[in-house]
Amino acid sequence: MEAVALVAAAGAGLRMNTTTLKQYLMLEGVPVLARSLKIFLDHPTVKEIIAVIPPGDADAVAGLLKPYCPLNRISLVEGGSTRRESVSRGLKAITSDAGLICIHDAARPLASAGLLDNLFEAALRWGAAVPVLTLSDTVKEIDNDGFVRLTPEREKLRLVQTPQVFLRQLIMLAYEEALTGKMTATDDASLVECLGKPVITIPGEPANLKITSPHDLLLASLMLKGAVNN
Repeated sequence: MEAVALVAAAGAGLRMNTTTLKQYLMLEGVPVLARSLKIFLDHPTVKEIIAVIPPGDADAVAGLLKPYCPLNRISLVEGGSTRRESVSRGLKAITSDAGLICIHDAARPLASAGLLDNLFEAALRWGAAVPVLTLSDTVKEIDNDGFVRLTPEREKLRLVQTPQVFLRQLIMLAYEEALTGKMTATDDASLVECLGKPVITIPGEPANLKITSPHDLLLASLMLKGAVNN
């Protein structure tokens, strides 16, 4: 089954402490966004690629990507004021009839082809698939005053990554319901969960870090150089 890749790149990235959006920063000589798009450009299952970008940035993004990516294979779509609205606009821009939709954060430039293969396989079987990591630290839930309310069982908790892959009709329905009900969610799988549908997890990749700070950018650079184990 063919797939569409939707790369969410409209975020502000305020924690980077720089005037340049994190998705536009250079990572070992290549823009973060270009690296995140290349994951899908190189995969034979992906037949359509949509990058959702900040409003008014189309010319700048095209200029940024041109030396690194074939622009004829990437559709640039202006996002909205929230991630949910941005992804919704990307979904509406899809032109192919591909049966799988893969949604990825532009700030995760190091996801592997193997991870994508596993996600496609799992989504075809279960309808929705997300990569996760186990936790090594204890997690506390606290109240508004900073006091501990409870300590969840760490063995049942996971850190969720992207890409997240869904059957087309499932994620389309989830976003229709989200917009109608004004639901908010920190990831796309949460909207599928709200429909009461199963979301399968598969092992994620430690190297598939999300670049949200200068430290993350440095760590990603070291990983690409082989100075840090993935």
